[in-house]
Amino acid sequence: MLIIEKLNTKEDMTEAEIIIADFIIMIGKKISKSSTRSIAEATYTSAATVVRLCKKLGFSGFNDFRNHFLVELDYIDNQFGSISANFPFEKKDSYYKAANKIGSLYKETVDDTLSLLNDEILQKAVNLIKYSYAIHLFSYGTNLNIAETFREKMLKIGKPVYLSTNLNYQRYEARVIGKEDVAIIISYSGETANIIEIAQTCKQNNIPIILITSLGENTVSKYSACKLVISTKEHLFQNLGNFSTNISISLLLDVLYSTFFLTAYDLHYKNKLGIVGQLENKRKSSNSTINDWENDETVF
Repeated sequence: MLIIEKLNTKEDMTEAEIIIADFIIMIGKKISKSSTRSIAEATYTSAATVVRLCKKLGFSGFNDFRNHFLVELDYIDNQFGSISANFPFEKKDSYYKAANKIGSLYKETVDDTLSLLNDEILQKAVNLIKYSYAIHLFSYGTNLNIAETFREKMLKIGKPVYLSTNLNYQRYEARVIGKEDVAIIISYSGETANIIEIAQTCKQNNIPIILITSLGENTVSKYSACKLVISTKEHLFQNLGNFSTNISISLLLDVLYSTFFLTAYDLHYKNKLGIVGQLENKRKSSNSTINDWENDETVF
């Protein structure tokens, strides 16, 4: 959930905290020049109450809250491109116009996703994968299909990846993950009950979690070792199709695959040629542009 949403819902807030929350919403980006004392004076509360609210919202203190809030406000101000992520085409659009709008949405989603990518967090995620024996993927719905593509790529370079399409089986799998393994959890909301249970189980068993989720804090993010952020433009239900979310998740998984590939480029490429050569050497095409097998007897 975004910070602004938490401030608006005011869940479990005292009367004084509600006053502070409303004030923070009102001043918006002007909070960059505010302190606990100035906010306390403006709301006739106390600096301690301001800090308590920040901690209740999941932050270590006021400065931590302010930094995250400003980043979120910048994202909200800049997230809306020329195409709506929820309704990218209209009933009156021609087929060609709809096609171009979807293409534009894809481009905007890629740019948005990359803008949310943090180099240090990405490095940490890659290291978790690099020094693990195997990856265990957890998700549900359409995300599982996207995750399957990532699994296939990783298997082709020799990295074991486990993925169950049965969400109930995933709960059992989370309990038997090896200590040398890493978990990747994909959840746009971060609030699905079974996914929360899986994250809690991994955390209890000291299994590091790479979380792919939306911007802002959510329940699952509390258990993760690092978080990669999905382009956060789409509503959960009121949309024409999860175009933006799916593209963003696919991109982040491809980024993880590519950056892991870079950790041992020559070895991974050799593995890929060897594995694919053994299992797919009968694939051919009459199109010389894509047909790169010299003959059916290619040896790797």
